[in-house]
Amino acid sequence: MDIEIKQVQKRPVIGIRRQFPLDQVGDFIRETFEKVGPYFSSNGMEMTGPPVAIFFEPPNEGMMDTAAGAPVTKVTATTDEIIELELSEGKVATALYIGPYEGIANAWEEMMSVISKRGEKTVEPCWEECFFLRHLDECDVGSTN
Repeated sequence: MDIEIKQVQKRPVIGIRRQFPLDQVGDFIRETFEKVGPYFSSNGMEMTGPPVAIFFEPPNEGMMDTAAGAPVTKVTATTDEIIELELSEGKVATALYIGPYEGIANAWEEMMSVISKRGEKTVEPCWEECFFLRHLDECDVGSTN
């Protein structure tokens, strides 16, 4: 896995933040994306990148403090549940993991090991940009001819 260190600008995010058991992270992220997508588009916000999951601290006693949402040009509306968040500016490590969600923990451990070997340190929150793709044989692929 190639790991790159680069500088990023801060970005506003519209999303939902919750605390929940670690084994529910996949469900939380999926359900949040299903709520946030229609909300930001119906309130005049344009998505500026892939959906994100933000982890505010490492799991503690099996619980996660996590947000999920989408970076947008500008947050124009919120609710009690759907809130404004931010991806901070600064130096970040990036890597591309391709595979089932169940394997992402191993990729994460590999990335943390490489960062440590390079003498870098991590701070919270950290985030994942999420690209969810199905196998081509599961997709409705049409022809343009």
